[in-house]
Amino acid sequence: MTATEKYLAMNNEFCRLRDAIFNANVVEADEDENVQQSVMAALGVLNQYLDYYKELNKVKTREKKL
Repeated sequence: MTATEKYLAMNNEFCRLRDAIFNANVVEADEDENVQQSVMAALGVLNQYLDYYKELNKVKTREKKL
């Protein structure tokens, strides 16, 4: 596995986690504001790590065209 393949796999899993957390089609109880902020902070840290990994390993990617 190359660093690019690893980055793409991690990024895809990050997107799946983010989408699962913020799935709007679920009826659920309201969460405490502090918990929501902690989750947002944790996602931010994971996103920063992905950026760091990408830069450190000189991973080149292109934006997806929708």
